[in-house]
Amino acid sequence: MIKIGRALLQAVLLVAVGRGAAFAQPLQEIRIGSSAIGFSSLTTYFARDFKFFEKEGLDAKIIYVATNVGLAALAAGNVDYTTLVTSAAEATLRGFPLRLVAATNVQPLWGVVVRKEINQISDLKGKKLGVSSFGGTSYSAALYILKHYGLKPQEDVVILAVGGTAERIAALQHASVHAAIIPAPGDMRAEQEGFKILMDAGTIYKLPNGGSSTTVAKIKQNPAEVRKVVRAMVGVTRFIMEPQNKPEVTKYIGRVFNLNPASTEQFYARFVPTLSRTGMVEMDKIKLIVDDALGRGIISKPVDPETLVDYSFAKGL
Repeated sequence: MIKIGRALLQAVLLVAVGRGAAFAQPLQEIRIGSSAIGFSSLTTYFARDFKFFEKEGLDAKIIYVATNVGLAALAAGNVDYTTLVTSAAEATLRGFPLRLVAATNVQPLWGVVVRKEINQISDLKGKKLGVSSFGGTSYSAALYILKHYGLKPQEDVVILAVGGTAERIAALQHASVHAAIIPAPGDMRAEQEGFKILMDAGTIYKLPNGGSSTTVAKIKQNPAEVRKVVRAMVGVTRFIMEPQNKPEVTKYIGRVFNLNPASTEQFYARFVPTLSRTGMVEMDKIKLIVDDALGRGIISKPVDPETLVDYSFAKGL
């Protein structure tokens, strides 16, 4: 009887395994256009590597693309989603049929890095401030911050376009600029070079940074897939924010950014408060994108910020 029972159990297990294999569904591939991994795209890379997309039945392929190329690829359907949130919203204002469907970061993590003689923003009067490029988001942040502290851009403070993170740090080293807006963790590397982070630009310039954008066509034709992507992004953001997950999160941060333990802790402490639990940010933050586009002549009249987003998937999660 015992032998028969064991044989029957083995047979049942074999049938169960066979049925499981038969009903297993292959993962659906999605292509996500992204710049190199940074604070604004970190949640998307984390979601891929910690299988948040896979839990939704998705095989996420992250494809490195430059901003302009990535937006064109998204609009043409060559990628399905992008981590380029602010740029995608600006592209929508230019006429691209895109929508922000999930926002992971309520504000940017950019340090205003200064030379030792600068102790407050007002000390920049008569000095030079470095940004990546004219018209970029760091340029917009520079304008906003200077005006916030009563300084006139290009009159009181000269703004120079000096290139990427490495170039901005080099400009500080050679005293070509007295301050620079540098995204984390690059600003922390500058700090290790002897400069100081005077403030986080995002505490003043609360521009949404990071998340998922897609096309209007994708939303209409495959809302089930979009819902899965948004659910994965909201899920991973909440995972990162939970204190009990800190060991896994900091280990990942240290590895992908090649940071020492102290710098990893610093990045984590600055990064987590920028995250959104809901996958959404308030419309006044989206309006910053519209206002900036107006100021730069991208659009000639105000646009309702609601037209740049589709939060229908994030609501209720």
